[in-house]
Amino acid sequence: MPKAPALAVGVLCFALLFIVRVEFLFSSEAAQSLPRYIGSVVMLEGVVSADPDVREAAVRVMVRVHGVDDVSGSGTLLAVLPKGTAVSYNDTVVLRGALETPRAFLTDTGRVFDYPGYLRVRGVSALMQKAVLVERIESNPTVFGLLYSAKHAFERSIERILPAQDAHLLEGILLGERRGLSEELTTAFIIASLIHVVVLSGYNISIVAEAVLRATGFLPRTAQYMLGIGLMLFFVLMTGAGSTSLRAGIMALIAVLARYLRRPAVALRALAAAGVVLVLLNPLVVLYDPSFILSFLATFGLITLAPAIEQRLRPFLGGFPQLQSIAASTIAVQMYILPALLYYTGVLSLVALPANLVALPFIPFAMLFGFVAGLLGFIHPLLGLLPALLSDLALRWLMFVAQTASVLPLSHITIPPFPWVVAALVYVPLTWLAVRIYLRLPTNLNS
Repeated sequence: MPKAPALAVGVLCFALLFIVRVEFLFSSEAAQSLPRYIGSVVMLEGVVSADPDVREAAVRVMVRVHGVDDVSGSGTLLAVLPKGTAVSYNDTVVLRGALETPRAFLTDTGRVFDYPGYLRVRGVSALMQKAVLVERIESNPTVFGLLYSAKHAFERSIERILPAQDAHLLEGILLGERRGLSEELTTAFIIASLIHVVVLSGYNISIVAEAVLRATGFLPRTAQYMLGIGLMLFFVLMTGAGSTSLRAGIMALIAVLARYLRRPAVALRALAAAGVVLVLLNPLVVLYDPSFILSFLATFGLITLAPAIEQRLRPFLGGFPQLQSIAASTIAVQMYILPALLYYTGVLSLVALPANLVALPFIPFAMLFGFVAGLLGFIHPLLGLLPALLSDLALRWLMFVAQTASVLPLSHITIPPFPWVVAALVYVPLTWLAVRIYLRLPTNLNS
């Protein structure tokens, strides 16, 4: 079948599936009974449907409700429990409190954060801000429960060896956990445009996969690649398989399979496949999930623009291939996500390129030695001291770079809010330019 008709058929099939999926999603939302009790104090029973978010002042729990005031009910609730409340994934809980509707709020840069939409993507239809745990019935072990338990045990191992803030940063880099980072440090990473290292991204997963493939080079080829794929899936599942980590995992999986089959890894097709799967799983991500949108756009920019930019940088950084690659990737990503980033955050970083150039080469060392330290810490904290020290040096350098870059004069500019239509219109010529540059690359002429 010629390429153009095949593409048209594919787009038509996707559109039909998308419409069916949206209709099913809206029907499911309309059938939920939980919103009927908004404004009332209720006693409800349900099952913890995600890994509890343990924060400094509270424990935030998503509960799939199946009973309200002794009457059958349905819907998903976000409950905010007191600090130190013991609850785990898949536990059956009975909660008491007032149900309310989530509300949007203003950010420091004047943006309206659509909190109801953010929760809607996750299936949440009501909020219980001051929930009281009346009863808890521990669950039997499940696959996700065991993965979450392994993650928490690994986090405790790290926290026994490293200082608190350093441990939380390592947990962000390795596991995508940002909840332990201070607000000041998070802001510094945002201003320095380094926040992408504190999520489980394609970059982090690719580092893990590459390290495994290199370390298992002595094994048969099939076993080597199966081990790499298995570890990638483990990382994605252990973090709860959120939209960003799931996209990164799908991308990395396709790339590894392409290498195994000795066929070119056509990255744009991999990104398209990841996007189709994620959008069909949950169509709301394209409307209410900024992390998914920014991650998808960043990957598209990286694929289409980075190779050409790297060629342009070769006369200047040819003797430093790693810096050349980092610089090209940073410029490509910043160029393509800029309209969306300004729409969502309003922060225009003027230190992104130098900060990434001096920070990113240390990420693999922080990950490798931190991972080894956490594993050895299971046996005894003293065994993990040396790799923890090496990881900590890299982590402290990352924090120093972010904090220093963020306080420099004119490190960033705050852009006033503007309509989303403006950003969408900017992407028309920007995408045309990116695709044109990509297709002109010699390596892609016959893809």
